[in-house]
Amino acid sequence: MNVLILSAAAKVLLVRSFRAAVAEFGGRVIAADIAPDNAALFAADAGVLLPRSDDPSFADMLERVVKAHRVRLIAPTRDGELAVLADLKSRFAEMGATILAPSSQALAIVQDKRRFVAFCAENGFPVARVFEPNDKPDRFPVFARPATGAGGRGAGPIADAATWTALGALREALVIQEFVAAPEYTIDVVMDLRGRPIEAVTRRRLVVRNGEAVKSRVESQPRLRDASLALAETLGLVGHNVVQAFVLANGDLRFIEVNPRFGGASNLSIAAGLDSPRRIVELLMGRGDAARRARPIRIGLTMLRYSDDVLVSDEDFAAMERVE
Repeated sequence: MNVLILSAAAKVLLVRSFRAAVAEFGGRVIAADIAPDNAALFAADAGVLLPRSDDPSFADMLERVVKAHRVRLIAPTRDGELAVLADLKSRFAEMGATILAPSSQALAIVQDKRRFVAFCAENGFPVARVFEPNDKPDRFPVFARPATGAGGRGAGPIADAATWTALGALREALVIQEFVAAPEYTIDVVMDLRGRPIEAVTRRRLVVRNGEAVKSRVESQPRLRDASLALAETLGLVGHNVVQAFVLANGDLRFIEVNPRFGGASNLSIAAGLDSPRRIVELLMGRGDAARRARPIRIGLTMLRYSDDVLVSDEDFAAMERVE
């Protein structure tokens, strides 16, 4: 039971989680990236170099790695590669490899914030009020985000009417919503490979840097947990997904977005009991009952992120597998 993690970069803890998950099945974890100077490549059983997902040779190079290493699961970790991989799911399924990506239809919804907001409204999932580009808000501040993209890039408040007016035609590329002053949560959701809910862990984002939580705490939020599982099921998502939402003082919810992949801080939820790498491996190994078995969740478990050093020799770099 071998696993390939794409765009592994610095996701050392995710590599370790999958290594622990496949160990009892005699499996190995292969980590891939476009350059050898990425820490997670040296935390895996093997590191390989692949071209970017938008390179014309990507699919063929990926196939070579899958066949050479007898990979059964391909786990993407970067938004930019999901569309390509969604289109390749059938091709790799014929080789016995599962790509942990949603359908192209579901991906198109979650990667376009306008479509996502409309989907939520149509299906009864609450979102913050949306202002059309020429619909001047009746109160400020409001919050603007690029309609596409992830990681909080380009997002921020519009403080007043003058700033809103000055944006002019640039507003067409933004989703502008009411400003929500409430605690923000990330919900790590694990679904089975047919899109049925298994479990979710809700964690409060205490400190966020460049769109990623660097301090986060697991909290008990049953309403948010259940609504996030329902949202993922309605979208038809599979595997591990990251939902973001606000929880208002009265308990009401406001969904923000969904990223259908492992998140940078998902390690907290995995360690708290979500155990999604192991569950996904169990599903692929035909142990559905074990995968669906409820795990105790460690409420209050807190993540404090810090940097670490991986020391690599010339010999280590030279040993890196290059796919040609």
